[in-house]
Amino acid sequence: MSLVQNPAIVYISPAELVVHPKLIEIYGENEERPALEKSISEKGILESLKVSARTGVNVVLAGKCRLQIARKLLISSVKVEFVESGSPEEDLKLVLDFNLHREGGKTHYQKFHEGQYWESVLRPQAKERQRQSARRLNQSNDSNLNHSVTESKSQLGKGKRVIQEVSENLNISVGSYHKGKKVFELISQLRELEKFKAVVALEMEFNRSIDAAYKFVCNQDICYQVIDLLEADEIGSIGDGIAWMLNGDRNPFRRFQLDQVYQFKKRLRPELEIVGRVIAITNEFVVFGLRNLVNMSLEIVNLRPRQIDAELQDEPSASQRKRIFHLMQKFSDVFPVQVSLAELLKLPNLTDKEEVLLRMYESDVFEKTWEDYKTQMKAMEVSTNRKKDNIRAA
Repeated sequence: MSLVQNPAIVYISPAELVVHPKLIEIYGENEERPALEKSISEKGILESLKVSARTGVNVVLAGKCRLQIARKLLISSVKVEFVESGSPEEDLKLVLDFNLHREGGKTHYQKFHEGQYWESVLRPQAKERQRQSARRLNQSNDSNLNHSVTESKSQLGKGKRVIQEVSENLNISVGSYHKGKKVFELISQLRELEKFKAVVALEMEFNRSIDAAYKFVCNQDICYQVIDLLEADEIGSIGDGIAWMLNGDRNPFRRFQLDQVYQFKKRLRPELEIVGRVIAITNEFVVFGLRNLVNMSLEIVNLRPRQIDAELQDEPSASQRKRIFHLMQKFSDVFPVQVSLAELLKLPNLTDKEEVLLRMYESDVFEKTWEDYKTQMKAMEVSTNRKKDNIRAA
């Protein structure tokens, strides 16, 4: 497969040309390219369209937008350069090769469409390189075996990983490529299921931000409900769907509030108490504080709303919590006390020993001890400052 040597540039009517289906699949049937349209209207088509006549039909492999604009501007003939191709596979490779560095920019979705192709081409090549290297190792009967093995391993190391090579072709990072593949796969699945409204919305979000689309796809509590809303025409975008889920009636987090206590129908783990307190609510999880009955310590458990099979309970420690908040205000300048009290607030209820701790903090003895300690610290500070002043004076 190669370009015709010294190909003659010919001019053909746009009506005699058809666009390769892969170009339409990747880049869409109608693209908005105002700068290119302005240039063509003023200067004509400067770069020829690449066309294959392998089947007897003039198939455009590169120049879809130029052809589209020529038809729009009623240009009678366009500049064409015929290229050689021996098979549909060669046609497809030329389409991707010609459009690898396509001017005008590409959307993320278009890039990952190309990435799918490049992986299909490069993975068999990588496997073949591995097979050849393995054969060389097995066939090596050289007396300097270590040298041969080392040399072969060195040759193996020279090849780039397929993902790295594809990422470089698309001009994105390996990490973004891994994330984007997950989004692209869901878009493809939705297309197969004919959920076209969701396809359009997710593709728009994907083109806006790979990271945002990836986080949306990974958040299954929200993702599939938003897809259903899109297909039902209740919302028009992924952003609208996320806002609805987080703030509207369909929000799965809506029934949970900080500090609520829930009793689970089954223990989350045998060693954990069956009741837990909501201590945080994130974009993904409702965070519970539960007591470990083995060592009586606090354990933090992150649960998605659909995982929570529990009933809301009346507050079991209302009076104790009121006392804790009062103590936190009273000893706001005592960090260790603040920490211990804050941890007590995360537990669904307090043990007798923890009640004793509360009473100790509330006692005159503790308060007097703390006041004595502050007085001593202040006296030490005054003494230290005097010594510094004496040193300076001397």
